Amino acid sequence: MTRDDLNVFRSLNIDFNTIGLMEDSDPTRYFCDPVDWEPVGRIGCDGVHFILLPGDEAVYCVDPSMGEEGKYVLPVGGNFREFLSFVLYCKDANPLSQIWRLTEEGFRNLLAEDAAASWTGSEEYFAKKDAALAAIAETFDLAPVEPYHNVKALQAAFDPGILQFSDEYYDTLGMERK
Repeated sequence: MTRDDLNVFRSLNIDFNTIGLMEDSDPTRYFCDPVDWEPVGRIGCDGVHFILLPGDEAVYCVDPSMGEEGKYVLPVGGNFREFLSFVLYCKDANPLSQIWRLTEEGFRNLLAEDAAASWTGSEEYFAKKDAALAAIAETFDLAPVEPYHNVKALQAAFDPGILQFSDEYYDTLGMERK
């Protein structure tokens, strides 16, 4: 179901950049990418991107700048539709990439800062953002869902030991291969 939804998502005639899910026809590979990952989108900053893993419905955030073993790859949605409902709430995927390090108050402040910034941006950009969010909501029949506690629970229950990495990961971190 998640892969089917991802294909429908990719076929939408929207500006993916405006919601922090830039398309990547030839995605950059990072040392901390698990093997056999499939791109969902990238925010366009610091190498942060969202992926799917083989045989898994969850959406994961990969952040090469996290700098801490066990934190480079974390779940941000139990499945693609849940992930999209969180994007609808945040109006962008970027806040989802930061939940791991934020308190609830910090998360709320980030959303407030993003909302305030929308008043200073170009009208055309925010019209495209609103159109993208509306198309997602309509196409998938989704409503915005507050993500903070859901994502924190996913991340607390997540065992990073299930991830498989390339030799580059272990070499970069100076670790022995597991």
